[in-house]
Amino acid sequence: MAALQGIAPTPRLFGAINAALSVELNALGEGAFAPATYARERLVARAGAFRAPVALRWPATGRLAHRFAEDLFDRIHVLPTALSLGNVVSELTREIAVWNAWRATPQTLTALRLDGDAGSTLAAPVALPMSLRPMQERVLTLTVGLDGPPVIDAAAVLSFADGSTWSIRIDGLRLNAWSLPPDWTEPVIETLAWLTDVQVALAGTVTRTPLRDAPRRSWEFAVLPDRRERRWVEHALFDWTGRVWALPVFVDTTWCRAAVPADATEIPVASAGLDFAVGSLAMLWRDVATYELVEVADITGERLRLRAPTRRAWPLGTRLIPCRTARLTDAPELRRHTDRLMQTQLRFEATESCDWPPALPATRYRGFPVMEHRRDETRDPSASFARRFDLLDGEVGRSHVDDLSGLAWTTQSHAWRLMGRHERAAHRSLLYGLQGRAEALWLPTWTDDLDVIETIGESAVTLTVSACGISRSLRQQAGRRHVRIELLDGSVFYRAIEASSEIPLANGDIGERLRLDASLGRLVTPERVRLVCWMALVTLAGDTVELQHHADSEGLLDCAVTFSGIPAEEP
Repeated sequence: MAALQGIAPTPRLFGAINAALSVELNALGEGAFAPATYARERLVARAGAFRAPVALRWPATGRLAHRFAEDLFDRIHVLPTALSLGNVVSELTREIAVWNAWRATPQTLTALRLDGDAGSTLAAPVALPMSLRPMQERVLTLTVGLDGPPVIDAAAVLSFADGSTWSIRIDGLRLNAWSLPPDWTEPVIETLAWLTDVQVALAGTVTRTPLRDAPRRSWEFAVLPDRRERRWVEHALFDWTGRVWALPVFVDTTWCRAAVPADATEIPVASAGLDFAVGSLAMLWRDVATYELVEVADITGERLRLRAPTRRAWPLGTRLIPCRTARLTDAPELRRHTDRLMQTQLRFEATESCDWPPALPATRYRGFPVMEHRRDETRDPSASFARRFDLLDGEVGRSHVDDLSGLAWTTQSHAWRLMGRHERAAHRSLLYGLQGRAEALWLPTWTDDLDVIETIGESAVTLTVSACGISRSLRQQAGRRHVRIELLDGSVFYRAIEASSEIPLANGDIGERLRLDASLGRLVTPERVRLVCWMALVTLAGDTVELQHHADSEGLLDCAVTFSGIPAEEP
């Protein structure tokens, strides 16, 4: 057993011998120690020495320890020391407390100054100079109006008679609300723009790095104001074209299910699938001149909790619209049809991050999600099979083309036609999950690519189809070696083609036999097969997606994209 070295501690009592102490300390007698009857509260602290009612047996010097009182008293306190106003959408007031924490000395506030913002004022409760008795607090009032520079970057300076000064940093952003709904005879175009760094190697492998946490979001729509509305719109554009707006997301308009009283701090609303976000704005809207902006503090269940109470009452049926801060990308051109009627096209780009919960398809095959949405074919879908050629041409003689990767880079269009809030919200989650070109998934061709002509046994790993050049042309190349098999009862199987060969059929025709990587696990006759099509591993071909809103969130939405194959990454 290993031996452990150590010492046995002894109590710190008079008369006990402690081997860890020096001989001199152990030799001290009882008279060298303070009487045991001394209590801690009988010792009085004085600067430079500790004094007791009875003289100690040895000299004791020291200093007064720093106490909480030195931090709190005998000074001026100003709260808050900085004000972040956030988005200023109406005139607001903030209080600044000045506390004279001197216990015996009065103080005098001699001057107030507000630098850097002409649209704000700072006022004392009485005329200056304002005296503050010992331990007295007075409250100053900061008023911020909408008239002033769009960016608030100011400092409130307080000067006192003893020469001390205090500076309070004030920042924020003035907003004006765009209050005219779009002309719904034309769709509202919403654009989501991600940014992906894509590097393609000579062998065809691709490295994709997303560069934005959230897409840049913009809206484009037409307005057709008449008479009173035209005047409001033109005057607002004249004053605020270059500034930041509180832009209602009109496609997510909903209605108040109950009357909202004045000074209300909650609004009942079914917010699922709508663009309400904590920290963002919302608008209570009746007409172009009657509206109120509120800031969302929290979303719980089917209620919006507000950061500040409403200023007025709103009846049942008032429109409630989520808002985003946005800026006009260019000055709109006003087309005057008459002296009262005007039309213009507006394009806003969001100035805040627009997050949304991402969600890729739940069905997965070989580690990647599978697109199970069958495309909308009101417009003819398209596809192409490109090659990445390197052209060598010296302008003299014949040119030479080199297919560096030897792979077919497929592209395929895909369209959605969605109806209702649930479908539209799920589609937006899919787009946020794809992050532009960052994420890959399996995409079926949704065409009748293979015709099954023989029964597939329960444990069979072969698939017999009509001859269509699989063995001669495809040869299990990337982009054409994975199939989706769908039956009439809705069952779906995903399999890989490992080999193929042509075989003669009993009727004299030629068929092709494909070897699968696994059996289907059930008996399938050709009559029960609904569709067999190829699948390819793809990403979005671009980082920008357009959504065409033909109505609000309960109505119709169209979206069309192009997917591009990444054959070198197919497992």
